[in-house]
Amino acid sequence: MKAIIDLDFVKYAIASVGEDRTINVTHVPTGKQKEFKTRTEFYGHHAKKAGGWLGEVNKGRIEKGLPPFAVEEFTIEDRQTVSEPIENILHSAKLMVDSALSESKATSFVAYSGKGDSFRVELSTLLKYKGNRDQLKKPLQLEEVTNYLNRKYNAQIITNIEVDDQCVIDTYNDPDSFILGIDKDYYGAGTRFFNANRPEEGIVDCSGFGSLREDGKKIRGTGRMFKYFQILSQDDSDHYAANCMSDRKWADKSAYKALKDCQNDREAFVALKESFQLLYPEPKIVTGWRGNEIEIDWLYVLQECWNMAHMLRWENDRVDVESVMRKLHVY
Repeated sequence: MKAIIDLDFVKYAIASVGEDRTINVTHVPTGKQKEFKTRTEFYGHHAKKAGGWLGEVNKGRIEKGLPPFAVEEFTIEDRQTVSEPIENILHSAKLMVDSALSESKATSFVAYSGKGDSFRVELSTLLKYKGNRDQLKKPLQLEEVTNYLNRKYNAQIITNIEVDDQCVIDTYNDPDSFILGIDKDYYGAGTRFFNANRPEEGIVDCSGFGSLREDGKKIRGTGRMFKYFQILSQDDSDHYAANCMSDRKWADKSAYKALKDCQNDREAFVALKESFQLLYPEPKIVTGWRGNEIEIDWLYVLQECWNMAHMLRWENDRVDVESVMRKLHVY
């Protein structure tokens, strides 16, 4: 079996391990500063910003009859420092790839490494694809790790499309190859996948209709069912969400509940249609990430979420959701 390696997961993970990250928080009115390991440690959950150290401080202030501090009173400065010699980092990168190849029992491999933005950035209109990463600082040693891995494994450089697209294109309908990586999207891509973070699973066949299951607080699955779930929930990493322009609360469990009893693709598309209609009962005007006004309805948002979640099976692979629903007599 040939392993098609997604090197992007290695270079970011390993380069990040080789540094320490902290944030320096300044209370602007007083000039007082304090260092935290993460934003979560400072203010709790990113959406509420009412927990962590700030929540505890405000709790004490309220008990004393003082007004609580607002998050807007603080500025945050990201700080990075190298914590490991580059030689150690490069050795760890090699061990990570070689270990995954050994555990997967691959007999040969091809490696891919990504460069530049994905076509999905231009395709996205509501939320910028991976736009939540714009303010994230890249690991300090990322370039050195990337260059080393590219040389060591003779990686082919992928531009415009993403590495995971190329990995799927190479393995789709090829029983003698599989993807080696860690991206959960591969479970819904219709091919074979070895998750380097879950080697006990072995090479998982992710083709066919598939299934969904609850695993603690997480929803796991394979096949088209898992892709339908991704489209109907949200992806905090790639930055798209079914309810991104809706007034309704909607999360993983909502999507799972809507899809879990589906026995075939037609039933799954009915569930997608009804769920997006619930989220967007009427057309409306919204402001997209570029600042322009867009008229949307349930089908518009469903198509956009599909565009963000769907990985290419062949060059220029596009899916028109309305056409598929018409063929299935859903629309």
